[in-house]
Amino acid sequence: MSEDYYKILNVSKSATKDELKKAYRKLAIKWHPDKNKDNPEAEEKFKEISEAYDILSDENKRAQYDQFGHSAFKQGGMGGNAGFQGDPFDMFNSFFNGGAGPGGFGDFFDSGMGGTRESYGKQKNASGSNLKIDIEVSLQEIINETNKKINYTRNGLCDACSGTGQTEHSRLKNCTQCGGAGAVYRRMGPMQVQQTCPTCGGLGTILQHPCTPCQGSGIMEEKINTNVKIPKGCQSGVKLRMTDMGNFGGRDGSFGDLFVVIYVRKDSYFERDGNDLICEEKIDFYDMILGGTKTIKSLYGKVNVKIPRGSQPETVLRVGDYGLPNMRSDTVKGDLFVVLKPNFPEKINSEQQSILELYKKSI
Repeated sequence: MSEDYYKILNVSKSATKDELKKAYRKLAIKWHPDKNKDNPEAEEKFKEISEAYDILSDENKRAQYDQFGHSAFKQGGMGGNAGFQGDPFDMFNSFFNGGAGPGGFGDFFDSGMGGTRESYGKQKNASGSNLKIDIEVSLQEIINETNKKINYTRNGLCDACSGTGQTEHSRLKNCTQCGGAGAVYRRMGPMQVQQTCPTCGGLGTILQHPCTPCQGSGIMEEKINTNVKIPKGCQSGVKLRMTDMGNFGGRDGSFGDLFVVIYVRKDSYFERDGNDLICEEKIDFYDMILGGTKTIKSLYGKVNVKIPRGSQPETVLRVGDYGLPNMRSDTVKGDLFVVLKPNFPEKINSEQQSILELYKKSI
């Protein structure tokens, strides 16, 4: 059984039209799906509120509901009239935007809540869509700031018309369907709903004799070859924004942005831990016992590492400032940590065996 419409709006059965409006306004904002993206029940609640307001705000429907209840609006019901069959989002847009004008409550909701529903009216200066490219770099490449070449295809300006969609023979004519308003209206019960004009797409004008290559869109596909600057010490997942390098939005529009996402390739020798590097190095067992110096590779070239006498397997040696640079500092660097692994010969000659046996007897 459906819930009572008066209870849904939290009003009494004697509520006035103004009280119904206030109740609907408050609840519609509270339960709008764009404001409750993590609540899957919000949209159903939003529909219930819209249905209740649609019935109770109409005097005839309200009278039928008061007399027969929900059965008045079932197919073949006593009232012989269908109940709410419209789009609750259209109702919401009409309620807040239909007569509010610029700067009204609808503008506040669209900007403050990030609403995903369409804002009606003339839609000029369309923003182009953004693009994303993934780039892989090596550890060696990010010890300094570096430039990487990128190639991609985007929607660019039509060369023939410079993105205007027009030629010297073109002219703009007011759309006959919407009269240049960019929007059309339809009745939905007691409500008048505003929608984007399907003929002109909300522009309010029709372009006659458009540019031939782009058919008046102002858009032509183009290949882009450019460089992107990769910051030193860059981490995987860093997203670089290149303004106006995305798709062109079309006639009277603007460019979107290009987002370059960096991925640092795993190295076969070095393991990364933040700005520090870790490597394993095989050391002859006698150098670990006696101590000595080992030359190992780093991202900055060869480096000599002192092996302390009596070093044990898995001993970790720190080589300061031989790690990766800090992305946000010109002076800070990570360290290189060397894990010692003993290296034993697979075969020894008789002289080496005698020496080892003599050592064993001396213990």
